[in-house]
Amino acid sequence: MENFKNGCNDKIKKITLNDIADQTGVSAMTVSRVVSGKGIVAESTRMKILNAVEQLDYRPNLIARILSSQRTMTIGVIIPKAKQVFLDNYIAQILSGVMTVVKQQDYRLMIYPVEEHEKSSNLYLDIARSKLLDGLLMLKPKINDPNLHSLIDSDFPVVLINHRTSDQRVSFIDTKNSDGAKIAMNYLFEKGCRNIAFISGSKEESNGIDRLRGYETAMKDLGLSLNPNWIIDANFDAGQAYRVVDNLLDGQIVPDAIFCADDYMAIAVMERLSEREIAVPDDIAVIGFNNIDIARYVRPALTTIKQPLLMIGKLAAESLIALIEHSCKPPIQKFLDLQLIVRESA
Repeated sequence: MENFKNGCNDKIKKITLNDIADQTGVSAMTVSRVVSGKGIVAESTRMKILNAVEQLDYRPNLIARILSSQRTMTIGVIIPKAKQVFLDNYIAQILSGVMTVVKQQDYRLMIYPVEEHEKSSNLYLDIARSKLLDGLLMLKPKINDPNLHSLIDSDFPVVLINHRTSDQRVSFIDTKNSDGAKIAMNYLFEKGCRNIAFISGSKEESNGIDRLRGYETAMKDLGLSLNPNWIIDANFDAGQAYRVVDNLLDGQIVPDAIFCADDYMAIAVMERLSEREIAVPDDIAVIGFNNIDIARYVRPALTTIKQPLLMIGKLAAESLIALIEHSCKPPIQKFLDLQLIVRESA
């Protein structure tokens, strides 16, 4: 017990800029320029200081940074709240990318899960005006969300994730969703599928709309009949996707492929097809969208369109910090390419 008490009472020495200055033989002001990245310092001196920073395990004083920069060094991310939201691999991968950059840049992260019924006309503005944050990331906002429009009008630094807009005031990181849907459709066509159904995502989100448009465009370009009964809205909900499979199977003509707007819906579809004793892909091929981690482990393993989810999160965080620190002017608008991942289901 005595050793334990002594250990608890030992003070951990806080390494300061002066300690680094003493070790390197330069002024504390020069050390500060290197650590903050502001000001010109000779390369040989800079490297000497950085080596000392690593050797002494120097950690910047967060409170001092906040006071000197007049920023909170904290960014927020608004995510759509759902059951077991943090078990959602799509959200988890994007947040992982965000947190990687936040940690590297010595910022902090606050997460705001928001439900539809919680929204008031000033919800996002209230968060922005709390003075707890320097900027906001927003994952998959609704197209006609009035909260979003009022937030954009306020000029508070914001970057949208997996959402695109033509508004030149708005920064966003998105993928080429329509092209991704066309890639999936062309692949199914090459595999001999001609009766291709589509289980769509939310029509209130730009990526849901873009994937639907990509499907419809591909069907026309491939010379295939566009059957409105084979376009079923499941709102990115696996439970809904599971339930609507019977509608497709009980029609006069049964599809030979089902393209789903996300992987969770595709996995639910395969479960229902298995219960109906329909073989995937021999009877009906199934393809998803996103490439969540579990897609490779279900059986049959899911063929899908890969979104670079980690990269989306990283770019969103980097873009927001650039806006906060005024190293870049809005809008920052980036579309990332998508990739077909071929597995067993198609």
